[in-house]
Amino acid sequence: MSSKKEKKEKAKEKELTQEELASKEELRAMFAEEARRRCDVIAAGLATETTDFETMRAEAHALRGTAAVVGLRRLAELAGLMESDLAEAKQTGVIRGGRAHQIADAAKALAEGAAAASEGKEEPPDVGRSLAQLFSA
Repeated sequence: MSSKKEKKEKAKEKELTQEELASKEELRAMFAEEARRRCDVIAAGLATETTDFETMRAEAHALRGTAAVVGLRRLAELAGLMESDLAEAKQTGVIRGGRAHQIADAAKALAEGAAAASEGKEEPPDVGRSLAQLFSA
């Protein structure tokens, strides 16, 4: 009797795991869409040389939090570095020399990384490059 009960419990655990996996995949797909929208806002702001650094910082902040929630630690880290640079720009009124291009590249890499994660693919190499660039300066 105990054996049947154990088998039933294991089957139930397996079912929950599959449900959790489906939920994680859905969350990552939703994050990929969100990342594309938010990264487009950041990229557009940088391309037009806006001084609305707070809007771009807030977008990066939201990306950092959502990436962390869905378990994409490196993307969360990348968004955090972007947020830090944009917070500094908000304080000083200007993005440090050369950083605007690096932040734009990071936004593109983050969006591509989120899309890859939602499709179960490996992280694109640009994510690592952007992390290294933003860390180094």
